[in-house]
Amino acid sequence: MDQIIYISLKRHVRLDERRISFFDVADAEVDEQTKRLLSQLIVKTIKPSAGNVVVVTVLDVIGAVKTIFPEARVVIAGETEAIVSFQPADSPAAFWKIALVWIVLFTGAALTIMNFHEDVSMQKVHVLLYEKITGEKNDQPLLLQIPYSIGLGLGMILFFNRLWQKRLNEEPGPLDLEMFKYEEDINGYLAANEKEQK
Repeated sequence: MDQIIYISLKRHVRLDERRISFFDVADAEVDEQTKRLLSQLIVKTIKPSAGNVVVVTVLDVIGAVKTIFPEARVVIAGETEAIVSFQPADSPAAFWKIALVWIVLFTGAALTIMNFHEDVSMQKVHVLLYEKITGEKNDQPLLLQIPYSIGLGLGMILFFNRLWQKRLNEEPGPLDLEMFKYEEDINGYLAANEKEQK
């Protein structure tokens, strides 16, 4: 009976070397001996002139598998293309870069919130609300402004579902979903662009 190898390609992988081995881009349901042979199999070697993003198709993987298992029947489950990004091993970002990005983002967010509040006359609204509730006129109703400011910050944390690097619950936040959609669009574009160039 012919050997059957079940293969599933990974959607997107990041590698730091240009020799793409089988298990870099695929998973397989096979016995231990076959797994050992597949772990040594090089699917493709990419030249630096090819760029930092390449597409490995299921045909590339099947062709490589057939070199060591010519009689095997290969069954594909899932993706037909794997996007491979070549990146050098991560080095920690310099503190000054992190600080600069943090300052720019913090300043931008603060100016956006202040401009919005000025646009909708939030100061007047707070003064008016304070006067309606207490019956006294106060040009700086801190009793309303302080809880409002705290609530604004807590609301942003809850909305984006993140506190530093930790998620508050297992649901993805809106930023996670947008990043996922963006990555899907990039992968689709790269796969289509690779096919056009062939």
